Amino acid sequence: MDSRMQNHNESPIVSVVIPVFNQIEYTKKCLESLLRDRDRPSYEIIVIDNGSIDGTREYLESMTDSLRGTRDVFKPIFNAENEGVAPAWNKGLKNANGEYIAILNNDIVVSNGWMRSLLWAMEQFKLGLISPFAEVGGQIGYDFEARAERFTRRNFSKLWADYDFCAFVLTRRTFDKIGYFDEGYRVGGYEDTDYAHRLKRAGVSYAVSGAAFIHHFGSRTLGEFKMRGDQHAPHNLSYFVEKWGFDPRHQQATAKAKIRRSIRRLKLHWDLM
Repeated sequence: MDSRMQNHNESPIVSVVIPVFNQIEYTKKCLESLLRDRDRPSYEIIVIDNGSIDGTREYLESMTDSLRGTRDVFKPIFNAENEGVAPAWNKGLKNANGEYIAILNNDIVVSNGWMRSLLWAMEQFKLGLISPFAEVGGQIGYDFEARAERFTRRNFSKLWADYDFCAFVLTRRTFDKIGYFDEGYRVGGYEDTDYAHRLKRAGVSYAVSGAAFIHHFGSRTLGEFKMRGDQHAPHNLSYFVEKWGFDPRHQQATAKAKIRRSIRRLKLHWDLM
């Protein structure tokens, strides 16, 4: 692991990009979990507020004040309106100075030591992009830190040949090679599939790692758009197919993939992973 990670007095080497749109209570949970981690590098936290109207701006401004003078850097960016997922991610990437860049949904909470463990796994397995293992649910109905500790103890060296863009970390080298997210995808959807396809074409390895465990409450922001009648999903699928010449759903829906996901969900439910 990079020896510079041991010195908290140096400039942050991990930039954390978090786009938000309303859902202030989830944003608070996410940021609180990031900052209470007892064993982590310094963070450069870049929150892109996509035109929230629920008090998110005022909360982020208060966070800026509370973190001033600490070992972390907090950089809120305020959009007048919701520009969508890919533009928000790209705006964060343009402002990121870290050697490593994490991009997170705001509806997740992270466990103690998650970042150091992911960075270890990236270096150990020579990965360009890595995702933590996420348990998905509308609420945390279990002892989160105890579950995380058991899971990572059992699976610390395991990798799954997959990705989960609710939370991921990429190296600066990967970003320099692959570039920004395609802003032709509206609101959100398939921009992550597009990026994974570009990684594969460029020969960059990625995986989900058992070294870090998070909880993902699940599609809070996109779910709000769907309830409002937004129809971005068909456009995004058509855009992907026209760009790459194949339907990504066919790869995701293979029998083997479905069986693997089902077994994984069952084992996780019974705390067997």
